[in-house]
Amino acid sequence: ACAFAGLWNCVTINPLNIAAGVWMMLNAFVLFLCEAPFCCQFIEFANAVSARADKLRPWQKAAFYCGMAVFPVMLSLTLTTLFGNAIAFATGVLYGLSALGKK
Repeated sequence: ACAFAGLWNCVTINPLNIAAGVWMMLNAFVLFLCEAPFCCQFIEFANAVSARADKLRPWQKAAFYCGMAVFPVMLSLTLTTLFGNAIAFATGVLYGLSALGKK
């Protein structure tokens, strides 16, 4: 969703929308590398990035994913950036909730 919304966001004249769209597509690529490295088997460093991401604590992943998702929204506040980054932000929220532990 983030990659498609980023591509759609790049179809404009406003440079901030283009920058937000490129950042969203970069976010989607990083999420694929960290969460689903089997989708990027043709990239040599995919397993190394995935292994490094697995070593992070849940609160670190939460801060990283939420920070990645908030930045394009700050660049260009549109519905496309909000809906495109909602899944990445929700992933960060879920990692944050898992960092809290059991009740």
